[in-house]
Amino acid sequence: MKLCMTVEEAAKAASVSYEQMSRWAANDVDFPSFIIGQRGGKRLVHVEALNEWLRKKAEMRQGERLR
Repeated sequence: MKLCMTVEEAAKAASVSYEQMSRWAANDVDFPSFIIGQRGGKRLVHVEALNEWLRKKAEMRQGERLR
């Protein structure tokens, strides 16, 4: 089992576009990713934390619909 995946892999796993996943990674301070390497490096996404982050986002959206 993988602990981390690339932004591209995370997008495929979450069934969203690469662009959307990249926006979340760049703009949401609570998004579960980190950069490794020098000169900008490579962004990795923690698998379990991503699942939890998506679950919380879905719950928030569902709460919006119930109002």
